[in-house]
Amino acid sequence: MDPERARWVGSGLPPRLRGLTFTDLREHAEQADALKRTKIYVDGFAAQQDLNWRHAPKSPHLYGRGMLFAGTPGTGKTTLAATALCEIRRRWGASVYMTRYSDHIDRERQILRPDRATDEETLSRLTYAVDRVYEAQVVLLDDIGHEHSSASGFAEDRLEKILRGRYDIGRPTLLTSNLSGSDWEQRYSRPLRSFVDQCCRRIVMVGASLRTPE
Repeated sequence: MDPERARWVGSGLPPRLRGLTFTDLREHAEQADALKRTKIYVDGFAAQQDLNWRHAPKSPHLYGRGMLFAGTPGTGKTTLAATALCEIRRRWGASVYMTRYSDHIDRERQILRPDRATDEETLSRLTYAVDRVYEAQVVLLDDIGHEHSSASGFAEDRLEKILRGRYDIGRPTLLTSNLSGSDWEQRYSRPLRSFVDQCCRRIVMVGASLRTPE
């Protein structure tokens, strides 16, 4: 297999986002600060994750921190976040995985309550995808807040479990979301909203939509 293609096997990245670099991104004045801050994060990624001779983080306050790309639809959150994921994979050799959060929740629900049509091969693929969210060194959860919300709070509880579990063992998580700060508290909880600020650097995407109208 071609080495470049092999690099993205199992990454979950859709073909249009695989292998992106910062030089591939179009320059938009309104997004200049977000791009600059994302580059700084990627440049310092290895140092952030570095361990000392006791196998403890050299920078405990930075270890395992990810990024939250927040802003209105069409401002380029997913593209910039995926580019950061690709750069981390290429430059630092970290294992990476990307998925829409709604898709992840659907997989977890299906594993817990498989229907009669779900065969062993399908369950194996679902389990692999779910495990990658917990085990990959860096994960991108796209479109937080678009998942189905139930009375049980399953999706909300799972998000907290993923973020806290990954942060505790030093595995950074990248998030994209259209939710504002107050929306976060209403959709999830104030404690989780506060924890997101602890485990992720906030990258605010501003300006008009970059999507080309049909």
